[in-house]
Amino acid sequence: MKQLRKLMEKVRKGEGGFTLLEVLIVILILAVLVATVVFNVGGFVGQGTEEIAKMQCNVLQTAIVAAAAVESSSDVAAGSIGDSGTSITNPDDWILTVGGSDVAMSKYVENNITGYWEWDDSGTIINGTYTGGGGKTCTYNATAGWNCP
Repeated sequence: MKQLRKLMEKVRKGEGGFTLLEVLIVILILAVLVATVVFNVGGFVGQGTEEIAKMQCNVLQTAIVAAAAVESSSDVAAGSIGDSGTSITNPDDWILTVGGSDVAMSKYVENNITGYWEWDDSGTIINGTYTGGGGKTCTYNATAGWNCP
């Protein structure tokens, strides 16, 4: 027991804590780890906006086709949801002309959809704009496809 005490006393006398160099090395290693994580996660920022825009485009496309099928018509009048620069988010406010009669899109879309979406007479979306969180805007054009810078 005495030997163990003597050994512990010798160890305690030599304790002086960490040197400045050791602390700086640890901080440097942590900084490199944080930078690596931030760099790798940075690529995912804004990706949600693009996915939401594509999802809303698909929902609208399906709703237009469903409206045409239920109304037994392939005649879908050209139109748009929202004016350029404004958004209609409530499906109760959307009217689609199918087979010569007006159809409320709220019968086919449950959730609010934001943006400006325009379709041609075949019921295909030809232009779309969606602005998500952080002000990121995705645009869709039937010819050019998606552009989410």
